[in-house]
Amino acid sequence: MKKENQLIQRSIHPDNSDITTWALSNDAIARFGQGYVHDMAFSPDGKYLAVGSRIGLWWYQLSDLSPIALWETDRGLVSATAFSDDGQLLVTGNWDGDIKVWDVQQANILVRLKIPALTYRKIPVKQVTLSPNKRYLAASGSEDVVYVWSLETGDLIAKFTGIDKKRSGRWSTIIPLSFSPDSQLLASTGFDCNVSVWNVKENKKIAYLTGHTSWIYSICFSPCAQFLATGDQGGTLRVWDVPRGMEYMQSTEYATHRVTTCYLSSGTLMAAGNYENKVVIWNVSRREKFDTFECHGVVHTACFSDCGTQLVVASQRELKVWKANNSSTVSSIHRHTSVPILTAFSPDQKTLMSLGGNTIQLWDVKRKRLRTILEKKNGIHSFVCSSSGKIFAAGIHETTVKVWDIEKSGHPIAEFKKHQKRVYAVAFSPTGKQLVTADIEGNIYIWDVHGCKKLSKLTEHVDWIRSLAFSPDGKQLVTACENKTALLWDVERGTLIISLSLTPPLDANKYKGNYSEVQRRLKSLSKRTNKWVSPFAIETISFSPCGNVIAGGLYSEIRLWSAANHEILYSIQLPRGCQWPFALVFSPCGHYLASGSWYISNMSPKKLSVRLWEVASGENIATFWGHPTDIQSLAFSPDGTLLASGSFDGTILLWDVTPYL
Repeated sequence: MKKENQLIQRSIHPDNSDITTWALSNDAIARFGQGYVHDMAFSPDGKYLAVGSRIGLWWYQLSDLSPIALWETDRGLVSATAFSDDGQLLVTGNWDGDIKVWDVQQANILVRLKIPALTYRKIPVKQVTLSPNKRYLAASGSEDVVYVWSLETGDLIAKFTGIDKKRSGRWSTIIPLSFSPDSQLLASTGFDCNVSVWNVKENKKIAYLTGHTSWIYSICFSPCAQFLATGDQGGTLRVWDVPRGMEYMQSTEYATHRVTTCYLSSGTLMAAGNYENKVVIWNVSRREKFDTFECHGVVHTACFSDCGTQLVVASQRELKVWKANNSSTVSSIHRHTSVPILTAFSPDQKTLMSLGGNTIQLWDVKRKRLRTILEKKNGIHSFVCSSSGKIFAAGIHETTVKVWDIEKSGHPIAEFKKHQKRVYAVAFSPTGKQLVTADIEGNIYIWDVHGCKKLSKLTEHVDWIRSLAFSPDGKQLVTACENKTALLWDVERGTLIISLSLTPPLDANKYKGNYSEVQRRLKSLSKRTNKWVSPFAIETISFSPCGNVIAGGLYSEIRLWSAANHEILYSIQLPRGCQWPFALVFSPCGHYLASGSWYISNMSPKKLSVRLWEVASGENIATFWGHPTDIQSLAFSPDGTLLASGSFDGTILLWDVTPYL
């Protein structure tokens, strides 16, 4: 395997010293994070780990957990991966329904397949598996159908569906698959929580096993093919007698959440499951607890090695590898983290902060590495960094909002409980002294953080508040609501100033951007009258640093208003495939605006765009392509030389914007 290792490494990265620069797009200078994990597979010899992430397929050397290669970066979004039993082949599947069979040693693609798309969307690959004799490749998609191809010819030879007609129309979370050791049978499951066993050659169902009440997370055949083990989301393990078509045993003692199963060659059944922040490994055949280790965050994917001596689990915070022969040491990888929904630079520009789920991550910008991870169980939804560098965070638990000084552990410094419905959006004032909270019914409260008291309640909205932002001086607040309204408020008085117009302007001079999109919009509006032109939905809203301009991200456009007279300055029409600009940020000087797009099935390009706009002219002065899916957050460095983009792919890209601003 030494030769194989060299080939894997040489094929992509002869110098793997700085993984933050691997497979970067033009203008990008670093990537923080290695992508949210969807699937993982051990090489049969136990020396390597393949990790399918949203930015590509990572190869790790298990001896020291060092990354040695990154494949499939052209599109990324690798959602499924599996080795052949001899380790010579590796299969990957992605969100677009593309399936590739790789020659591991040569690092090239042998076969390309695709799950047929529906008329309105692509079908993501949920799981892939190769038959032990390497004659068949099976894949499941999100529409509860299992496809089987001949690996030799590439022809689709079978299409199995487990849909219960009474429950059709729903989309399964995952459809696990397992071939029997003799390659004759294929077991699958779907959203009905039942198991189907198919005879591949005869193309028919031979067993239908019912009993699970939550979706099935893992499935595997015993070496003799008589038994089938399944573990579900709720922590229930079941073993089935396949020839008899009946349940052999069941147990709920092995986990409270998500059971992963594995049969050893000896016939011993192993299982792993979650208990809060712990993973417990069991020898099911002996009903003995084998080992336990901690794992922060909910485990969303896990798998055993073929021999059962290694286990890998991935949560929103970390990826951990357990080894049976060294159970006291569990190795961790902290760069496969959750989606950064909020990013910001520290005032000294040395640290980039990112917020995802219930954790704040602090990245060293110069050294390009993760410094610290800060976590709160309640879930952090907002943070602010004061001029002194202190970080304040706000966390939501249904109707309660808590505030912490991140540097001080323990009890929160403030707690607010006035909301009657679930709180969705929170934001700090620029100084961190005030906090605004908004719920799903449109109720907005403004709080004095350090005094722990309510300052005012804003009640004009009647629906879900999607976004809110303070003006730079903290005196005004702008809010965007689900019911297609955007309101500007006086914070000190707690009163409404005005409702910003979300109706499309009919004046052609108000439109900027892509010429063809502008003409298409004007043509569409010319067919209507004012009476029939309805407001557009708005997802995000932001103030310029000088406080003179307000920008909003609407479907297909970016709209700018004057903060002085509240009139529409202009509307930027966006190119097809980039119509959801739901991340917006002004440059520190206020002369430029950055926007990020979201993924649209069947329309978006392979990479999504981050665009720079000149505020005065509405001109698109630069476009960066790097993330394969939604851009969730944007942040400029205080000196305006760097732009950070956080994506649904679980990474942050740093862009050098000095040539453009």
